[in-house]
Amino acid sequence: MHLAMKSLGFKENEKFVRKRMKKLNLICEIRQKKVKYQHSDSNIKGNCKNLLNQNFYPDKPNRYYSVDITYLPSKQGTVYLNVIIDLYGKIPVAYLSSYSCNSKLAEDTVNLLVQKRKNIKNAIIHSDQGVTYLSKNYIKKLSELKAIRSNSKKGYPFDNACSENFFSIFKIEKFYRLGYTPQNKEEIDEIVEEYIDFYINQRISLSLGGLTPQKYYDKYIEKKKRLTKKVS
Repeated sequence: MHLAMKSLGFKENEKFVRKRMKKLNLICEIRQKKVKYQHSDSNIKGNCKNLLNQNFYPDKPNRYYSVDITYLPSKQGTVYLNVIIDLYGKIPVAYLSSYSCNSKLAEDTVNLLVQKRKNIKNAIIHSDQGVTYLSKNYIKKLSELKAIRSNSKKGYPFDNACSENFFSIFKIEKFYRLGYTPQNKEEIDEIVEEYIDFYINQRISLSLGGLTPQKYYDKYIEKKKRLTKKVS
Protein backbone atom coordinates (compact mmCIF):
# COMPACT_ATOMS: atom_id res chain seq x y z
CA MET A 1 0.00 0.00 0.00
CA HIS A 2 2.84 2.38 0.89
CA LEU A 3 4.52 1.80 -2.48
CA ALA A 4 1.22 2.27 -4.33
CA MET A 5 0.62 5.61 -2.57
CA LYS A 6 4.22 6.67 -3.22
CA SER A 7 3.82 5.98 -6.93
CA LEU A 8 0.76 8.28 -6.91
CA GLY A 9 2.76 11.13 -5.38
CA PHE A 10 1.84 10.79 -1.69
CA LYS A 11 4.74 11.50 0.71
CA GLU A 12 3.48 9.82 3.90
CA ASN A 13 5.94 7.32 5.35
CA GLU A 14 5.34 3.60 5.76
CA LYS A 15 4.63 3.85 9.49
CA PHE A 16 1.88 6.42 8.92
CA VAL A 17 0.28 4.28 6.18
CA ARG A 18 0.37 1.21 8.41
CA LYS A 19 -1.38 3.08 11.23
CA ARG A 20 -4.08 4.44 8.93
CA MET A 21 -4.70 0.98 7.48
CA LYS A 22 -5.07 -0.44 10.98
CA LYS A 23 -7.49 2.31 11.97
CA LEU A 24 -9.59 1.72 8.84
CA ASN A 25 -9.41 -2.05 9.33
CA LEU A 26 -7.67 -2.52 5.98
CA ILE A 27 -5.63 -5.71 5.81
CA CYS A 28 -3.50 -7.28 3.13
CA GLU A 29 -5.23 -10.32 1.68
CA ILE A 30 -1.97 -12.04 0.82
CA ARG A 31 0.57 -12.39 3.60
CA GLN A 32 3.13 -14.95 2.60
CA LYS A 33 5.92 -15.96 4.90
CA LYS A 34 9.32 -16.03 3.30
CA VAL A 35 10.37 -19.61 2.77
CA LYS A 36 13.93 -20.80 2.59
CA TYR A 37 13.93 -22.75 -0.64
CA GLN A 38 15.21 -26.28 -0.64
CA HIS A 39 17.76 -26.76 -3.38
CA SER A 40 17.16 -30.01 -5.19
CA ASP A 41 19.68 -32.20 -6.90
CA SER A 42 20.05 -30.83 -10.43
CA ASN A 43 19.98 -34.34 -11.86
CA ILE A 44 16.60 -35.65 -12.90
CA LYS A 45 15.64 -39.10 -13.98
CA GLY A 46 15.46 -39.22 -17.75
CA ASN A 47 17.20 -37.05 -20.32
CA CYS A 48 16.63 -33.66 -18.73
CA LYS A 49 18.16 -31.77 -15.81
CA ASN A 50 17.13 -28.91 -13.58
CA LEU A 51 19.20 -26.27 -15.35
CA LEU A 52 17.44 -23.39 -13.65
CA ASN A 53 18.19 -24.73 -10.16
CA GLN A 54 16.00 -22.07 -8.52
CA ASN A 55 17.82 -19.18 -10.20
CA PHE A 56 14.75 -17.00 -10.76
CA TYR A 57 16.62 -13.78 -11.55
CA PRO A 58 18.02 -13.65 -15.11
CA ASP A 59 19.98 -10.56 -16.13
CA LYS A 60 17.86 -9.93 -19.22
CA PRO A 61 14.50 -10.84 -20.82
CA ASN A 62 13.96 -13.92 -22.99
CA ARG A 63 16.54 -15.97 -21.11
CA TYR A 64 14.66 -17.98 -18.46
CA TYR A 65 11.00 -19.00 -18.62
CA SER A 66 8.82 -20.80 -16.13
CA VAL A 67 5.75 -22.72 -17.34
CA ASP A 68 3.01 -24.53 -15.47
CA ILE A 69 -0.64 -25.55 -15.67
CA THR A 70 -3.40 -24.92 -13.17
CA TYR A 71 -7.04 -25.99 -13.29
CA LEU A 72 -10.07 -23.73 -12.92
CA PRO A 73 -13.65 -24.95 -12.48
CA SER A 74 -16.44 -23.90 -14.84
CA LYS A 75 -20.04 -25.06 -15.20
CA GLN A 76 -19.13 -26.77 -18.46
CA GLY A 77 -16.14 -28.60 -17.02
CA THR A 78 -12.63 -28.10 -15.72
CA VAL A 79 -10.54 -25.58 -17.65
CA TYR A 80 -6.77 -26.01 -17.75
CA LEU A 81 -4.72 -22.81 -17.91
CA ASN A 82 -1.15 -23.00 -19.18
CA VAL A 83 1.05 -19.94 -18.58
CA ILE A 84 4.63 -19.21 -19.66
CA ILE A 85 6.32 -16.55 -17.52
CA ASP A 86 9.45 -14.62 -18.46
CA LEU A 87 11.39 -14.64 -15.20
CA TYR A 88 12.86 -11.24 -16.03
CA GLY A 89 10.16 -9.06 -14.53
CA LYS A 90 7.93 -12.11 -13.88
CA ILE A 91 5.82 -11.28 -16.95
CA PRO A 92 3.19 -13.80 -18.13
CA VAL A 93 4.05 -13.66 -21.83
CA ALA A 94 2.01 -16.51 -23.30
CA TYR A 95 -1.08 -18.17 -21.86
CA LEU A 96 -3.80 -20.43 -23.22
CA SER A 97 -6.61 -22.51 -21.78
CA SER A 98 -8.32 -25.74 -22.80
CA TYR A 99 -10.80 -28.31 -21.55
CA SER A 100 -8.04 -30.89 -22.16
CA CYS A 101 -4.75 -31.05 -20.31
CA ASN A 102 -2.54 -32.46 -23.05
CA SER A 103 0.63 -31.79 -25.03
CA LYS A 104 -1.28 -29.76 -27.63
CA LEU A 105 -2.06 -27.13 -24.99
CA ALA A 106 1.62 -26.92 -24.07
CA GLU A 107 2.74 -26.80 -27.71
CA ASP A 108 0.20 -24.14 -28.68
CA THR A 109 1.33 -21.95 -25.77
CA VAL A 110 4.94 -22.25 -26.92
CA ASN A 111 3.82 -21.23 -30.43
CA LEU A 112 2.20 -18.16 -28.92
CA LEU A 113 5.41 -17.39 -27.03
CA VAL A 114 7.34 -17.49 -30.31
CA GLN A 115 4.81 -15.13 -31.92
CA LYS A 116 5.46 -12.61 -29.17
CA ARG A 117 9.20 -13.04 -28.64
CA LYS A 118 10.10 -14.11 -32.22
CA ASN A 119 13.14 -16.13 -31.24
CA ILE A 120 13.61 -18.31 -28.14
CA LYS A 121 16.81 -20.02 -29.23
CA ASN A 122 18.93 -20.95 -26.17
CA ALA A 123 16.22 -19.75 -23.78
CA ILE A 124 15.64 -22.10 -20.85
CA ILE A 125 12.01 -23.28 -20.57
CA HIS A 126 11.52 -24.71 -17.08
CA SER A 127 8.59 -26.85 -15.95
CA ASP A 128 7.73 -29.60 -13.53
CA GLN A 129 7.72 -33.24 -14.58
CA GLY A 130 4.03 -33.35 -15.43
CA VAL A 131 3.03 -35.72 -18.22
CA THR A 132 2.21 -32.76 -20.45
CA TYR A 133 5.79 -31.48 -20.37
CA LEU A 134 7.35 -34.91 -20.81
CA SER A 135 5.39 -35.75 -23.96
CA LYS A 136 7.38 -36.52 -27.11
CA ASN A 137 5.59 -33.81 -29.12
CA TYR A 138 6.32 -31.07 -26.58
CA ILE A 139 9.96 -32.09 -26.27
CA LYS A 140 10.25 -32.16 -30.06
CA LYS A 141 8.69 -28.69 -30.30
CA LEU A 142 11.29 -27.17 -27.96
CA SER A 143 14.08 -29.01 -29.75
CA GLU A 144 12.97 -27.65 -33.14
CA LEU A 145 12.98 -24.12 -31.72
CA LYS A 146 16.42 -24.75 -30.19
CA ALA A 147 15.05 -23.85 -26.76
CA ILE A 148 16.60 -25.58 -23.75
CA ARG A 149 14.31 -27.79 -21.66
CA SER A 150 14.64 -27.88 -17.88
CA ASN A 151 12.57 -29.83 -15.34
CA SER A 152 12.05 -29.66 -11.60
CA LYS A 153 12.90 -32.65 -9.49
CA LYS A 154 9.81 -34.68 -8.59
CA GLY A 155 8.27 -33.57 -5.31
CA TYR A 156 10.06 -30.20 -5.28
CA PRO A 157 7.48 -27.48 -6.09
CA PHE A 158 10.00 -24.85 -4.98
CA ASP A 159 11.93 -25.59 -8.19
CA ASN A 160 9.09 -23.92 -10.10
CA ALA A 161 8.11 -21.44 -7.41
CA CYS A 162 7.49 -18.48 -9.73
CA SER A 163 4.69 -20.22 -11.61
CA GLU A 164 3.24 -21.61 -8.38
CA ASN A 165 3.32 -18.13 -6.86
CA PHE A 166 1.64 -16.50 -9.86
CA PHE A 167 -1.26 -18.97 -9.83
CA SER A 168 -1.67 -18.50 -6.08
CA ILE A 169 -1.84 -14.71 -6.43
CA PHE A 170 -4.25 -14.92 -9.38
CA LYS A 171 -6.65 -17.19 -7.52
CA ILE A 172 -6.61 -15.20 -4.29
CA GLU A 173 -6.78 -11.74 -5.85
CA LYS A 174 -9.19 -12.56 -8.67
CA PHE A 175 -10.66 -16.03 -9.13
CA TYR A 176 -11.75 -16.77 -5.56
CA ARG A 177 -13.24 -13.28 -5.29
CA LEU A 178 -15.72 -13.93 -8.10
CA GLY A 179 -18.20 -15.52 -5.73
CA TYR A 180 -19.56 -17.76 -8.48
CA THR A 181 -18.46 -20.46 -10.91
CA PRO A 182 -17.81 -19.15 -14.44
CA GLN A 183 -20.04 -20.54 -17.15
CA ASN A 184 -17.39 -21.85 -19.54
CA LYS A 185 -13.85 -21.57 -20.91
CA GLU A 186 -14.66 -18.38 -22.82
CA GLU A 187 -15.71 -16.61 -19.64
CA ILE A 188 -12.59 -17.84 -17.84
CA ASP A 189 -10.46 -16.56 -20.72
CA GLU A 190 -11.94 -13.09 -20.24
CA ILE A 191 -11.27 -13.23 -16.49
CA VAL A 192 -7.67 -14.35 -17.05
CA GLU A 193 -7.06 -11.72 -19.72
CA GLU A 194 -8.39 -8.94 -17.50
CA TYR A 195 -6.31 -10.02 -14.52
CA ILE A 196 -3.07 -10.50 -16.43
CA ASP A 197 -3.44 -7.02 -17.93
CA PHE A 198 -3.77 -5.67 -14.38
CA TYR A 199 -0.90 -7.84 -13.14
CA ILE A 200 1.50 -6.66 -15.84
CA ASN A 201 0.57 -2.99 -16.04
CA GLN A 202 -0.73 -1.99 -12.62
CA ARG A 203 0.33 -4.42 -9.89
CA ILE A 204 3.57 -3.22 -8.30
CA SER A 205 5.98 -5.70 -6.74
CA LEU A 206 8.53 -5.34 -3.95
CA SER A 207 10.81 -7.83 -5.70
CA LEU A 208 10.86 -5.49 -8.72
CA GLY A 209 11.77 -2.43 -6.69
CA GLY A 210 8.22 -1.14 -6.45
CA LEU A 211 7.66 -1.31 -10.22
CA THR A 212 5.09 -3.14 -12.28
CA PRO A 213 6.39 -6.02 -14.45
CA GLN A 214 5.93 -3.87 -17.57
CA LYS A 215 7.79 -0.86 -16.14
CA TYR A 216 10.57 -3.17 -14.97
CA TYR A 217 10.86 -4.59 -18.49
CA ASP A 218 10.67 -1.12 -20.07
CA LYS A 219 13.45 0.07 -17.78
CA TYR A 220 15.72 -2.65 -19.18
CA ILE A 221 14.86 -1.72 -22.79
CA GLU A 222 15.56 1.99 -22.11
CA LYS A 223 18.90 1.15 -20.51
CA LYS A 224 19.82 -1.04 -23.47
CA LYS A 225 18.98 1.78 -25.90
CA ARG A 226 21.16 4.24 -23.98
CA LEU A 227 24.09 1.84 -24.00
CA THR A 228 23.64 1.25 -27.74
CA LYS A 229 23.74 5.01 -28.40
CA LYS A 230 26.96 5.38 -26.39
CA VAL A 231 28.64 2.62 -28.35
CA SER A 232 27.57 4.06 -31.70
